[in-house]
Amino acid sequence: MADTLTPTSSPTRTPSATLSPTPNFVWGVINVAMASCRFGPGSGYLLRTTLYRGDLLEILGHMQLNENWWFLHTAEKPTINCWVSQELVDFNGDRSRIYPIDDPHLVLPFTSQPYDALKGVSASRTGNVVTVRWEPFDYLPGDDSLQDKYLVEAWVCQNGAFVFRAYTTNNTSIGIQDEAACDEQSYARAFGSDKHGYTSWVRVPWP
Repeated sequence: MADTLTPTSSPTRTPSATLSPTPNFVWGVINVAMASCRFGPGSGYLLRTTLYRGDLLEILGHMQLNENWWFLHTAEKPTINCWVSQELVDFNGDRSRIYPIDDPHLVLPFTSQPYDALKGVSASRTGNVVTVRWEPFDYLPGDDSLQDKYLVEAWVCQNGAFVFRAYTTNNTSIGIQDEAACDEQSYARAFGSDKHGYTSWVRVPWP
């Protein structure tokens, strides 16, 4: 008698892997039409690039003593790091994973032009306001960035907290709030800038 063939079952297909909609890094999305991403953690630093609504960001950290500024890059351009205000980013993850960064100069460019550091830097106090002053300098032809010319980075006491703040101006002086309520010693440093970047900084003799 002929053998009876026993049909074998068809192999079961293993379901293909489904990509998670959530990236495996700390991320956010730009929530405005256009956002300035800067060379430092403050609105007055020179512009590095422009981000657009819906851009996916990898958030690398926040400025220590100023959590409002995040250091990041876009998923499409991971080699271009810059700083953006966190108000311009939708973020629904764990903020404890956004670690503090103590160096505001991670991507700060320094000018290739032969400008000296600012001269005549001084400071005086009236109550809780310290006024920082310096001597002006002239641009070489074509070096105007069309952005603020002078930068002061300050670690100061404001509203009872020791914070980092960056101030920019086209004038040769600027007033900075600094209270006496903090244990830390306040300090600051001043720069000039052109379209190529910043001059060397000068420590402000804080009063």
